[in-house]
Amino acid sequence: MKLSAIIPFTLVAVAAATLAAQQKAKKKAPPALKFEVKQLHKDNSEGIAVGDIDGDGKLDVVAGEFWYQAPEFKQLPVRKLLPFGADYLQNNSEHLLDMDGDGDLDVVAGAFTLPLLNWYENPGPGNYDKGIWEIHELADTGYGHNEATFLHDFDGDGQPEFIANSWRPENPMLIWRFVKDEDGKMKAVKHVVSESGNGHGLGFGDINGDGHEDIVFRDGWYERPADGPFSGSWEYHPDFVFPHASCPLLIIDLNEDGRNDVIWADGHNYGLYWEEQMEPQSDGTIVWRQHMIDKKFSQAHTMAWGDIDNDGKDELITGKRYFAHSGKDPGAHDEITVHYYDWNPEDQSWNRNWISKAPAGEGPGVGLQIRLEDLDENGWKDVVVPGKSGTHIIWNQGWTN
Repeated sequence: MKLSAIIPFTLVAVAAATLAAQQKAKKKAPPALKFEVKQLHKDNSEGIAVGDIDGDGKLDVVAGEFWYQAPEFKQLPVRKLLPFGADYLQNNSEHLLDMDGDGDLDVVAGAFTLPLLNWYENPGPGNYDKGIWEIHELADTGYGHNEATFLHDFDGDGQPEFIANSWRPENPMLIWRFVKDEDGKMKAVKHVVSESGNGHGLGFGDINGDGHEDIVFRDGWYERPADGPFSGSWEYHPDFVFPHASCPLLIIDLNEDGRNDVIWADGHNYGLYWEEQMEPQSDGTIVWRQHMIDKKFSQAHTMAWGDIDNDGKDELITGKRYFAHSGKDPGAHDEITVHYYDWNPEDQSWNRNWISKAPAGEGPGVGLQIRLEDLDENGWKDVVVPGKSGTHIIWNQGWTN
């Protein structure tokens, strides 16, 4: 047979095989979640909370000076915030909790450079258009270098306590319990975890496998006392240093070996990591091995862990905090993103999926808190974020194909 008779047949066969491969690849393309962005307000508040504020059974949003009433998310006043620095408001995180026992949710909040721990009283239905909420002082914490604050139930009694993360290592690590005084007014009582030893980043979880939650921060972790979290000071373990660690750090047994690992990000640089807890040494010393998750975006100052794609497994949700240090951090002017990662424990891999992408300052970032809630009751968790590019709801519409 002549060579000229073979070549056309070969080319046809190759073309057919290529087309079949392309069609096969197209059929196997993974589905993607569809998201729609709604901006509630363009401000630079960096704390946010979600809850049923007006008691109508629908989830509302509170962020900074305002709350947003579902289902239209009408903007209503809560409080006034002081500005400071180049582009900050005194709001590093906020929480919803019934502080006076009247059945509705009040706002508990801290501030970056102010020492006061305050709560703001929900005025109740019929009073939401009458101005800002009444403010109540819970405590003067004695210091005002607060990176973020958390409500966390340390003793398992169903009532959360308040803890502030300070960026100054010399500041104390304190837990504040909410109790009523003789007049029935709510106040905050201090418990000292450590007289000195704080630092950028905070998380909660059982590090040493004793069944009790510990406190993890930039420069190591505090071991909860065996007799209870408020029975005395906590033992310090200087196992690691995580520069500018995220708020929170996540404590999760990723590889299912019975030992909890740590997920953290550099909140003021590039770098998202997980620290694998290895088999302890013969003397009980805990050993860690660092793994890179992603180093292609900067300022992942906060994160969340939840099932965003309804596959029955939790995902890592994070993104870029826009202008975390007023534009002075590496990557400050990069594209602003929110995204999530699927974790595969079998091959220990992470797969990034986009939620939102926009030019710097023009779309949602993660601020200092991420809330995952199904606001529109469509069966998919939405992403609610504050930040210096504004307060946003990112609606989760489910799979596109």
